[in-house]
Amino acid sequence: MSSKREKAATKKPAKKPVTRVTTPIQVDYRYTVSIEDIVSRIESEASKGIVKYYTPYTLAQTLNIKISAAKRALREATKRGILKLFSGGRRSPIFVLAK
Repeated sequence: MSSKREKAATKKPAKKPVTRVTTPIQVDYRYTVSIEDIVSRIESEASKGIVKYYTPYTLAQTLNIKISAAKRALREATKRGILKLFSGGRRSPIFVLAK
């Protein structure tokens, strides 16, 4: 049997340094759009008659924003009188033009 001193005296070979590959970071542009810009876009589309109704999902898909930002923008457009709530379901509220 070998003693603890003999085990401590025999060193393990040094490990090679690990090289890590870095991947480029992708920037998510969905955070950079302000609510005011979204509301102005809704107002311009509403005045032209391009869209008949909005849901948070459709707005998020067309403008490439988060659904939470779309919900906030639709609520703000309702406060300004651009849109009105047609169906206030919890999951998918539907907003139509107020005019």
